[in-house]
Amino acid sequence: MSHEAGAGGNAEGGSSGDESGSGGDMPSAGGGGKPTVGCDCTVGEYCQDGTTKCRKCADFSRLEFGTAQKLGTLALSIERFPRSAGIGSQLFYVSGAPDQARILYTAAPVSGAGVTLTPPTQVESGPLYVNGYAEQNLFFDRQQPDGRKLMMATWTAPDLRTADALVPAPINASGFDDYSIAISPNTGHVYWMSTRNGAPELLWQPTSLSAPPAPAPLDLKLKVGSAECARSGDDATPWVNLAGTLLLFSNPSLNDSCEPNDSGASDLYAAPLNKEGTAAGSAIALGSLNVTGGTSRETDPSLSPDSCAIYFASDNGTRNFDLYRAPRN
Repeated sequence: MSHEAGAGGNAEGGSSGDESGSGGDMPSAGGGGKPTVGCDCTVGEYCQDGTTKCRKCADFSRLEFGTAQKLGTLALSIERFPRSAGIGSQLFYVSGAPDQARILYTAAPVSGAGVTLTPPTQVESGPLYVNGYAEQNLFFDRQQPDGRKLMMATWTAPDLRTADALVPAPINASGFDDYSIAISPNTGHVYWMSTRNGAPELLWQPTSLSAPPAPAPLDLKLKVGSAECARSGDDATPWVNLAGTLLLFSNPSLNDSCEPNDSGASDLYAAPLNKEGTAAGSAIALGSLNVTGGTSRETDPSLSPDSCAIYFASDNGTRNFDLYRAPRN
């Protein structure tokens, strides 16, 4: 089954389901699919499931994934937000319960846990490495006395090289929560969660314009069976590719009446973006990764630098999140 989510994009990773959440009951995060017959694919390509056809990882018109593998060496407690550190398999991620979460970096996820980047007294989340958007290249959110605020710093492996600072207004708004940022450096489009208008919303702003418009809610429709549902939930955990053509996010699992169909479950979605930065079509569920029929939460999706694999977090219904990686197929 091919999940249409728009073509285009490049082969680089983050800046940073044509049906809803199908995938069947599974003992662990993600689906599987048939083993590949075998292909002689080049760098930046993957072998399409069950065939000898090589497809470009930069082509997002087909978003199917193989069996998700747990990054077990990083499982210290509760792990969230796996995000590329820009090269190979290097990752940032978040470890700890929400009231104790800290950002870590690892050069080799298969070799063991990472190193903490910021002071242990801080509560942080949503790391995002973005080279080329601003002088700073690492963005994240931090709990402050007046709510969650988006921060930025300069990072060079393995440490932060500059003191962190608040992302300036209007991306941060005094007295409200602003968190979970996603950035396309090629377009200057910025996406993030905010409570400035009341309930949590996914906002966006085209910051590359000489006189950017005010941040506005991103109108996202989710294809759920024959229905189109509005985005919902407290945190979409958005991620966008460098070219600004594909948005990955999470949303509460819905039925075709646009109502939650599982107790506390969430699913991964993908939406094509147009050159203006808004949705070019309905978002589709990544059915080969979502665990349906229970309470499993899949969240925090992002692609690898070559777009040939996806990272995400799942609790498999336990409320104890682990990190996963699944190849394109």
